[in-house]
Formats: sequence, structure tokens, C-alpha cells
Amino acid sequence: MKCEKVQANKCIILVVCYMTTTGPLAQEENVKKYTTQERVVQEFSRFPVIVMGDMNGHVGILREKVNENGRKLIDFCEGNEFENLNVTIGNGLHTWESKEWKAAIDYVLVNHEARQHVREMNVDENEFDIETDHRMLVLKYKWGGKEVMQEMSSVKEKWYLKAANWEEFDKELRRRVWNRNGNVNDMNKEMAKMLYATAEQIIGKVKCRRFTGKAKWFTREIKDERMRRKSLNKKTSNAKIV
Repeated sequence: MKCEKVQANKCIILVVCYMTTTGPLAQEENVKKYTTQERVVQEFSRFPVIVMGDMNGHVGILREKVNENGRKLIDFCEGNEFENLNVTIGNGLHTWESKEWKAAIDYVLVNHEARQHVREMNVDENEFDIETDHRMLVLKYKWGGKEVMQEMSSVKEKWYLKAANWEEFDKELRRRVWNRNGNVNDMNKEMAKMLYATAEQIIGKVKCRRFTGKAKWFTREIKDERMRRKSLNKKTSNAKIV
């Protein structure tokens, strides 16, 4: 844990955690994690404390059944007087999505000292492309009237496939007339132009931010571990919402 000075004699305590998915051994491990987490937040209770991460817990945000990890999360917030920003002020609901599966399992929790500096919290949908099935949680936090921003991203456009109407796309593509009498290369180019024009008309694009990967802490080791955990979560997750 690191306490970063942001003003004279002031610091923010940031706890980043990951709770193992449900199961007998996982619950035993998570009890140890929450015990350590509680000891930390109590020790630094006079400071602004932010707890955030993948809790793998369902607390009913999507009207789903509260699971064991969700109950531990609720008990932690109530026992330590932490506010779950996903529940109270969060703009956006599900933080994880893969095909037809959706879940709210990533959270931002704050104590009273930190809450007075929070301006808003958003579950990002389109602005950031972080190449994962988790959505980014964006916390706007003010200290001393100044906002600290880190620019580690570049703006780009991508197809808005989440709301794509493929039936209308197919109809529009069939309505278009193209020349089939040219050579293969010319026909391929014309087909590509037609597909692109149809996609622009029916699907559309959205602007998003993509991380440039310039952060010194984002090493190859961290990237490999992120991909390993992502693969493991896909195999073990049971967070399907009906």
C-alpha cells in the first residue's frame, strides 16, 4: 500500500482489490481478504479512503439475487460506514459484459472523508476502449478545488456494434446496386465501399478513448496477468442475468 501526498500533510488511501469467484475455497480466501481490507481501512480511517476493484459480488443492482460475495460486500460497507457509489450516485449499471451475459461486479467504495471530495462516478460505456469484458469505472474526484487528470489515451472512432440493427443492415445492403462486370480487384474494392457506406448509414460510429500504454507501471507481466485472469473469469463466471 502506498500513501501518495497530494497536498501538504494530506493523502488519499487507495485500496485496489480482487475477490475470488464463488466456491468453498474462494469464500475462505475472500474472508481473509476482507479481514485484511477492514484492518487497513480502520487503521487509516482519518484519511480519505477509496476501495475499488473486481469484487465478483452481486448486490441486487440489476435486480439479481445477492450472492455470497455480494453479502460480504454489503456487510463490509455497513460495518465500516462506506458508501457504495455504484448504488448511490453511479451513472451506469453493469460493469461486465460478454455477449448476452451482463453483471455488476466491479465497485467503487468510499468512506466519509473521501465522499466529500467525490463529484461523480460513471460506468463507462463508449469513451474508453480497454480491450476487456469489464467496463471502466470513472471517478471524478476534486481536492483543493483542482482536478488532477492523467492523459494516457488517444481519441479514436469505432463502430457502435452494441446497438447494431443487422436486419436493417442486410436490407440496405441488398438494396444497393453495384457493378458485377469488372475484374475481381475492382469488384472487391466496390464491395468494400458498399459495406463501409452501409455500415456508416445503419450502424454508425462513436468516439472513444484508447489507452496508449505509456504508463510506467503497465508492464508486460501485468498485461499477461490481466489476460490470464480474464480467461479464468470467462470459465468460472456464473453472473448471467435473465
